[in-house]
Amino acid sequence: MKKKFLITLILCILVLAFTGCTSQQTDNEDTTEQNDTTSGFIEIVDQNGMTALVPENASRVVLTALPLPSIYAITGAPIENLVGMHPGSTSAIENSVMAAMYPELLQVPSNFIDGTDINIEELLKLDPDVVIYWAEYSNQYDALSAAGIPAVGVKTQAGGDALATMESWLEIMGQMFGTTGNTEKVLEYGRQVQQEIADQVADIPDEEKPRVLYLYNHSSEEISVSGNGFYGGFWIESAGGINVAAEINGHALVNMEQIYEWNPDIILITTFTETMPDDLYNNTIEGQDWSNVAAVQNGQVYKEPLGVYRWFPPSGDAPLMAKWMAQTLHPQLFTYDMVEEIKAYYQEFYDYTLTQEQAEGILQANPEAAKGASFGGSSR
Repeated sequence: MKKKFLITLILCILVLAFTGCTSQQTDNEDTTEQNDTTSGFIEIVDQNGMTALVPENASRVVLTALPLPSIYAITGAPIENLVGMHPGSTSAIENSVMAAMYPELLQVPSNFIDGTDINIEELLKLDPDVVIYWAEYSNQYDALSAAGIPAVGVKTQAGGDALATMESWLEIMGQMFGTTGNTEKVLEYGRQVQQEIADQVADIPDEEKPRVLYLYNHSSEEISVSGNGFYGGFWIESAGGINVAAEINGHALVNMEQIYEWNPDIILITTFTETMPDDLYNNTIEGQDWSNVAAVQNGQVYKEPLGVYRWFPPSGDAPLMAKWMAQTLHPQLFTYDMVEEIKAYYQEFYDYTLTQEQAEGILQANPEAAKGASFGGSSR
């Protein structure tokens, strides 16, 4: 009897041990399977707070936010990995030094997006590993998510701070694509330039600061200006100027009566519009008379430069924009040789040797670059 009981006990122990091993093996298999779903991917938290699983070493990248090709170039990641971009990016590249620096970008498709609307069928033909988009366009996120495409949103940082925005985008791209060491170097340089300018303009009393208007979009049909919390306001204030449109949040349409009331000392014009200084000096815009505005009378209307991208929003050239702005607003304080500054910057951070003609061309933006840059009441 005792022997039979002992045999039964041993059999029960063996059954329990086998069951436990089987259960543990199943648990291990489940854990391994779960780990396999994230192995080979990088978890990115974007600027909307959304999480995306992006393939490691992503080699098929689509950028729908217009300035991003210029930011991407700073990382040193392979240019040939860009397989899609917005036509507004293309128009800037076609009419800037970027075409000479990266001619392969001229062949990158842009037919998958019209304004803010993505044609998913066309996008899927590009077989993207990741799409980086403007975080404010929820319609793009919804379309990308529904198609199973990893989507990473980027947005403007507080106050329209273009340099801080460039930094935040470079940090996200650094997580995804790695860096060549250029990323931290350009950020350090940008901070140094910003501090240098801030120190120089800190003691200028408000009554001695130039009163500046930044024309954002402009034509005979509309006058759109950059107000508070947007890139134009940031550039003006950080360079020691007074933004006459500071009462406006973001950007807004205004009329000539408002321009006369503001009567700015300096007018800056973005490369999102085809308008050039001569258009204001010669009053060529139908229905608008600029002849009595102080900036026009004093010959202080300036077109912003165009390098690897338009210099108004964040771009790979943001530190150069800071210098150009400071010198434009305070030529008595800042005596940069901008041609030499541009050549040195491109050599250091893009490893590209500009000719004298190319460097001068950056300071003389082609109005054709504005084509395709405006959409949905917004330009980027």
